[in-house]
Amino acid sequence: MYRILAFTGAGISKASGIPTFEDMGNIREKLSRDYFNENTEDFYQVLMEMKKVCQIAQPNPAHLALARYDVPVITMNIDGLHKRAGSKNVLEIHGSLDYVHCESCKKQYDYSVLNRTLYCDTCHKKLQPNVVLYGDNIPLYAQASKMIMDAKEVLVVGTSFVTSTSWIFTDMAKARGTKVTLINDNAEAKVQKYLQGIFDKE
Repeated sequence: MYRILAFTGAGISKASGIPTFEDMGNIREKLSRDYFNENTEDFYQVLMEMKKVCQIAQPNPAHLALARYDVPVITMNIDGLHKRAGSKNVLEIHGSLDYVHCESCKKQYDYSVLNRTLYCDTCHKKLQPNVVLYGDNIPLYAQASKMIMDAKEVLVVGTSFVTSTSWIFTDMAKARGTKVTLINDNAEAKVQKYLQGIFDKE
């Protein structure tokens, strides 16, 4: 049983210099399965630009506080900042920008391969992102659900509840009678203060 479980969205990384999807215009359309299938080259250009932004960004005090107090995290973010902050128990339910892969032979590639080809060198299938796109199912849904079920409190940070993933898991917690605490604005300051109020008194 988790004393507290964090469920994080794009807002937690805004102070790290990563814009939310609301700040990025029609980005959701370009991160859909249909767009990937029909405009693969442009899709990967978008993803590579996102990867550059994420590589430059640094974990902010909210990420660091969750790591410091060893709070397990379910994140919808693909920026990798929770792991870079030092969090050990992180479930990236929308995947990550760590690599692209071939679904057929399972070979993984660094993003640099996209500068020369969009296809697997071995079996010549189109390379897939390690990211859950709009229109995809969530492969880690069952694992995330179990974490929600095992939590005494869910701290929801930086989500606008536009993405169905956010309200599905939040509603799941509420339906069980689990305490749900919401922090959106100024997460970089409020998360640390909230966790201090819990753990520093114990």
